[in-house]
Amino acid sequence: MTHPKHPFGSGMGQKLKAPKGEITVNNCDGRIRLRWRYEGVRYSLNLPFAYEPENIHYATVKVTEIKLDILKGCFDTTLKRYEYNIPAKSDRKKVNQVQPANDATTILFVHELAPKFTEWGKHIRNVDIDNSIDYLYTRRWLEKCINVSINSIAKLLNSEDWAVTTYNRRLTYLNTFLNWLFGIHAVERNPLKDVCKKREKSKRKCSRRNPLEEGEITALLKAIKNNSYCSNTAQFKHSHYYSFLFFIFHTGVRNAEAIGLKVKHIDVPNMQIEISETFARTVKGTNHAARISKGTKMQNIRYLPLTSELLSILQPQISGRKPDDFVFTSPKGLTIDDKMLKRRVLKPVMAKLKLGDRDLYVARHSFGTRAVQQGMVLTEVAYLMGHSTVETAMRKLC
Repeated sequence: MTHPKHPFGSGMGQKLKAPKGEITVNNCDGRIRLRWRYEGVRYSLNLPFAYEPENIHYATVKVTEIKLDILKGCFDTTLKRYEYNIPAKSDRKKVNQVQPANDATTILFVHELAPKFTEWGKHIRNVDIDNSIDYLYTRRWLEKCINVSINSIAKLLNSEDWAVTTYNRRLTYLNTFLNWLFGIHAVERNPLKDVCKKREKSKRKCSRRNPLEEGEITALLKAIKNNSYCSNTAQFKHSHYYSFLFFIFHTGVRNAEAIGLKVKHIDVPNMQIEISETFARTVKGTNHAARISKGTKMQNIRYLPLTSELLSILQPQISGRKPDDFVFTSPKGLTIDDKMLKRRVLKPVMAKLKLGDRDLYVARHSFGTRAVQQGMVLTEVAYLMGHSTVETAMRKLC
């Protein structure tokens, strides 16, 4: 009797057209599947084993059994006769057995982690996976790793041409995620448990975020306030954004924190500003409709001093407004789109002032650098800027 052609002879996962009446061994979502035709009826039988070379002998034995029954005239059309008995738990690892889809122990391949990653992010981490850029890209990466053993995930991560910070961030997500899976008995172990983060060989700095000198900041804000380089035909004047730019240069808050600042966060009686929310960009963009409300990056709340200078700038922005209204808005009454602000206002003005091509984030770096230069204690700088540790502040500013 002729046995079916070994599927790994022509490459794993490749479908070969079998001779008429032959039983073929196929890869069905990482599992072994048998397909054949008998008396004009098509049959398909899924085996509880991973589609890997060491498990093909199970398919060969089953093919032989089915063919013998066909020859003897006792073929079971219900296929119950040919179902494999599930091996004991201690034997599952040896045969790479795949359980039914509703069993948590089915996760053998990296791409099978993606649905669980969404569940973990949504219900455990309380993150909107489809809008959070880091989580979304990590899930997409999992989805692309088709039929790759979960035990190879560390090697796969190392093969990616990612920046060190990107690698470390995704390693942290996946490590925490796999620990959760292990805790609910969805995986036998966490293959990333002992994997260390990478270290950058040299500190890389983005020139677009190099801090500005105090005189340069003064010149920039003056040009914005006076519309010095604003076209006479422009629909909206640069000066509309003066209060927003003044605020971020004098507080060092993150862009999304300033954009998400609400009237209720300005505590005039106690002369302090609460930073507890952000209006963050998503993969859909940086405009008002694409943003979502969320906590701060470090999920903390901090209070900044409301100086008389800041109060004079903020008072017109909050006067007569409702507590949940945004402090800074675009000329159309929506939240500020920082990407468009840089392109349409900041970049052309900086070019005229010969300050180079800088990001809006330069305001944050300038604040931190000036604070350190003026003798402020590093712990205070770290607090004001919302850094998780003093080491982070030192790394970012020094």
